[in-house]
Amino acid sequence: MGVHRLISLYLALVAVAVAMQFVAFPIYAYDSDGETLAAALDVWHVLDWFMAAGLALMAVSTCREKRRHRGDGPADVRQWLRSNLMFFGTVVLALAFVPNWFEAAWGHNQNWTIWHLVDTVLPVMFLAEAHRLWRASSV
Repeated sequence: MGVHRLISLYLALVAVAVAMQFVAFPIYAYDSDGETLAAALDVWHVLDWFMAAGLALMAVSTCREKRRHRGDGPADVRQWLRSNLMFFGTVVLALAFVPNWFEAAWGHNQNWTIWHLVDTVLPVMFLAEAHRLWRASSV
């Protein structure tokens, strides 16, 4: 199994785990008083490490893809646009994720709105890149 396929599997697994946790969190995360359970937040703290590693892999793979499609002509506009959107989307996602992750793990000022955005966009982007990497490794 090639490196592209391993990265693809990793990104897909993290995407599914984040999406499932995002959907399930409101169901099990609160006690009868409406307070968030520490064990439920611990799941997010563990997932954050996998998300950070996935973002690093995304940054490398999307940067390589962006460099590969530097706009070699009008026929490649679609690939150029896709590679640029994925790369700059990854950069924006990382810029939202990293400071909020540091605040969640080591500070006390995390923003739950940022987490909602990250936890909805990240699985979509990870799955899209996983699909591209999987297809690229089979060619």
